[in-house]
Order: sequence, then C-alpha cells, then structure tokens
Amino acid sequence: MRSRILAVAGLLISIVVVSRAGGPAFIAGSGYDPGVEGHPLIWANASVQYFTDQGDLSPILPNAQADAFVATAFITWTSISSVALTVSQSGHLAEDVNGGNIAADANGTITAPADITSAATASPLGIVYDYDGTVTDARSARAREAWPIASPTPCMGGPTTSSRPGTSFTRSS
Repeated sequence: MRSRILAVAGLLISIVVVSRAGGPAFIAGSGYDPGVEGHPLIWANASVQYFTDQGDLSPILPNAQADAFVATAFITWTSISSVALTVSQSGHLAEDVNGGNIAADANGTITAPADITSAATASPLGIVYDYDGTVTDARSARAREAWPIASPTPCMGGPTTSSRPGTSFTRSS
C-alpha cells in the first residue's frame, strides 16, 4: 500500500513539473527601451487592428469572403470570456501581396512590400492571402524556420496559416 501511495505521489509531482504554463510568446529584448526590456510584448490598449491583402485567398474565397473568414476566426478567439482583447479590420494593405512582390534570398532575408515588414507601423498586423502558394514558396529554408507553418484547426484542403510578429499568411491548400 505504501509503495502505491509513493508511486501516485511521484506521478503527481512529475505531472505538475511537466505541465507548467508556457508564459508570454514574446519578451522585449535589448533593442527596446530600457524600461520595456524583459517585459512581455502586448498590444496597446488590448486592441488589435489588422489589414488584409487586396487579393483573393482562393477561387472559392474571393477577397470579401476571405475578409469575412478572417473576421470570423478572430471572433472565435475574442468571444472567449477570459480574452481581454478587441480585434478589428482597419483596412486593406496597399497591394495584392504575391510571388511577384515578395522574395527571400539565400541568407533568408525577406524582401517584401513595405506595409508587411516589421517597420510597418501604420499597418502593424498584415494578413496576406497566398492564393497560389507563391508567397510561401518564395521564402527560403531559413525563412521557413523563422515563420513556421501551423494549422489552427484540422482542415481537409482548407486554409493553413503561418505567422511572424506583425504578419500572418493564409494559404489555401
């Protein structure tokens, strides 16, 4: 009996150690103001304004429907009672981001339209509709490591997303 209690106690302790919370996704580093360095990065006033691509997501999701798709996805997250965040579409990017205006060199340096780069303060969150996969394919192997592909929900032939701070790519499969 005593060995069972010790085994259960050991199991519970190991579960607690393994199941700790993840913490913030991004912490301000040395490039930030000294007062901000080391603190979690958050959206100002718990409000996110995003800008969507001018192109279509797929033949069955033209631009207006893709915008509605994105808005519905944000509503799914922001309607959770414990989420203290508001999200709204503030407009469109200045262009249709596609394989013709985004590229990655051998070092993984991305050349992209100005409004989807990290310096784009007027459009801090750009959502790119990668109609034919050329935007995703333009990224080098090194860039793919920095922008991992993730699918938020299981989708048969549906969209997948990848992101980096400031930009989210949606690609129809």
